[in-house]
Amino acid sequence: MMINNLKKSAIANFFSDPKLKLVQFNEQEYMEGLTAYRSQQNEQEMMLEAAFQAIEKHQPSQESYTILSIGCGSGVFEKPFLTKLLELNKSIHFVGVEPNEVGCVKTGEWCQELSTFQPEKFRFKIHPVELEKFESSQSFDIILLIHSFYYFSEIESSFQKVYELVGEEGMTIIAIAVKTKLNEPYHYISQRLYQRPRFFSEDLYQFFSEQNIPFSQEIIEFSVNITKCFQKDSQLGKYLLDFIVDVNTTYFSPSQ
Repeated sequence: MMINNLKKSAIANFFSDPKLKLVQFNEQEYMEGLTAYRSQQNEQEMMLEAAFQAIEKHQPSQESYTILSIGCGSGVFEKPFLTKLLELNKSIHFVGVEPNEVGCVKTGEWCQELSTFQPEKFRFKIHPVELEKFESSQSFDIILLIHSFYYFSEIESSFQKVYELVGEEGMTIIAIAVKTKLNEPYHYISQRLYQRPRFFSEDLYQFFSEQNIPFSQEIIEFSVNITKCFQKDSQLGKYLLDFIVDVNTTYFSPSQ
């Protein structure tokens, strides 16, 4: 359900208030918030199911994959995704791109576990850089952009980079949120902190349509349990609220 104009204006005014102190996450705080958010929603299973349906449709008989994940974070999606492919007896060369050092370390740890368990089936490399600085001489069968487009400065140049990296018969799987009440604060905080909006599903849809880029879209409806956010002494609720609004709410005054 889209937010109505009155409520949208109230949220915009609140987060535009110069008296409201906005403090960005450090890397550890971001990972704590992401973990809390993932623990309170059921999106993951549905996204995995949709991803494998897409692979079955477009690459049903492939036995080995080169896979690039842009903005892989700690691998919340990538680990079960790659594990499932290995369970299907596929061979994988995985490349992760992630500027967050904490995320790189965590992804490297579970990738090493997979490599140790199935060295003949799984190879990996993690690059601690942003997409713009990533260079590769190889193309990829599957490129994952799981909630990554929010962090790009513009759609066109980022997608051009992705287009150059995907193989001739390859596919790109993008997960991105639609605009809802839940992410409206995030939208306005981004405008204030970075002087630009964050991108959502509607923005990608418009770009692909205007550029005549073929794509298929599946809308996944999932729930997020935010009740912990209203429990004053809940550390989980604090992490969750911080992640939803994309700043450290410790610095908000009690009246706010």
